[in-house]
Amino acid sequence: MSSPAGRRKGGSSEEWMPAACLVLHAQDGSTETLQPDAVRTRISLIREEFGRAVGSEASVCLLPNKRAPFSRYVLEFLAALGMPNPVVIPDGDTSGFSIGRLAELGLAAHALGGAEDGLQRDLLKGQTSLPPLAVLLRTGGTSGRLRYAVNTSMRRALGRDRRLGLGRALGLDDGLRVSLAGSIHHAAHLSMFLDALNYRSEIHVYEKPDPAQVLNEVRQHGIQWLVATPMHLRIMQRQLRDDTAGVGLKTLVHMSAACPLPVKRFWHSALGPENVYEVFGASEGIGTTIARGDEWEKRPGTVGRGFYTSVAVMDSSGRPVAPGDLGDVYFRFGASARPLHVGQQDNVTWTGDGYVSIGDRGRLDADGYLYLEPRPQLRITVGGTTVLATDIEDAMLDVPWIQDAAAAGVTNHVTGQRVVCFVVCGGLSLEARSAELMARLRRVLPPAAVPRRIIEVDAIPRSIAGKIDRTLVSEMVQKLSAREKGSASAHSS
Repeated sequence: MSSPAGRRKGGSSEEWMPAACLVLHAQDGSTETLQPDAVRTRISLIREEFGRAVGSEASVCLLPNKRAPFSRYVLEFLAALGMPNPVVIPDGDTSGFSIGRLAELGLAAHALGGAEDGLQRDLLKGQTSLPPLAVLLRTGGTSGRLRYAVNTSMRRALGRDRRLGLGRALGLDDGLRVSLAGSIHHAAHLSMFLDALNYRSEIHVYEKPDPAQVLNEVRQHGIQWLVATPMHLRIMQRQLRDDTAGVGLKTLVHMSAACPLPVKRFWHSALGPENVYEVFGASEGIGTTIARGDEWEKRPGTVGRGFYTSVAVMDSSGRPVAPGDLGDVYFRFGASARPLHVGQQDNVTWTGDGYVSIGDRGRLDADGYLYLEPRPQLRITVGGTTVLATDIEDAMLDVPWIQDAAAAGVTNHVTGQRVVCFVVCGGLSLEARSAELMARLRRVLPPAAVPRRIIEVDAIPRSIAGKIDRTLVSEMVQKLSAREKGSASAHSS
């Protein structure tokens, strides 16, 4: 049986309509609740607007207008997804910013409303071709390489048989109150949003999500099914202080980054491991793995097995390696070879039989569970010993008065690199507690991982998905290094 959203006669994506009630929380504090009938009516009208604007030019990318009120923005996005055109998640403060950037890449784009409506008039004939059902998302994440990911899998969720959907595998069903702790501009939350739209559910979406308010929102609205990142989980854990009474969650889905072991086990204990899921995927939509909490407890560190995805680990010659051996991770998700990015390219390898790798390394066990290796930008080598920035950050964030942290390596002529860490403190300043902090870190970290400098900052740069922006952290490190060299030169002279 197909989902209640379904498709009308003909079955094209243009006829898809959501089944869910939307509760849209704007940045100004206002909330608008849209019942399914109202959503469908408004989406139909907006599709007519898009149709009048671009006509039969199916190659023109459609953008929701970021200057529109939040409810209008979300509805424009849903309307565009039902059109034959590619859809772009806007980047920057205005749709015009994205239109200009896309034009540089040979793509024509259109946004409804205002002065930006005219920006595309001379660009209706783009030079770059995109595959059908493409969704373009600005990406970079931990890699620091900014580009658009070309995702052709997200729109498959629209109106499909729910038995085949990711949501069903993660405990989603009709009648649940659903919340997305992060922004729908990010692939992980967006993919879950689109799947949830097929259910007769109540979906809470936030224009500018506040990680510190997620627990309050869960309690206030009686949320039962939550999509979050490890950053959200850690903040909620701190706020709960082991008292999980009244949380009310039935199911927790976390994605976007590796979850620290103590945080993961806290939520397994709070909700039951069978109600906590970890999802791993990529903005490019090349495949998905799922690890339910009870599976993870038997295999700590796994990101799970493929969900309608064949997972392989291969050597540099493209041959499968033995279970337990390290190699390049490949996914096969039923799609043929295609461009995965527009703009700056990345490390993408396709095999002749449809497997694709985007550079992740890992291993499979004998039962097909995948374990990922940390990405290179997270590694810091100190005197020949490799330590992970994430391990240092986790140790920092276990300190109650440290609110956020980011670790990085700075070049050192003796040890190769040394560790520096930027922190956001609550209450007393870092200077007042530095000796206490260093003593604690020396107890829990190996010597090579103990930061040689800890610097207090106002904020740690993070993406809309909550990931640390490693590119900006690297720039902070470079500025620090330049200041230290300048100071040393001045002192020597």
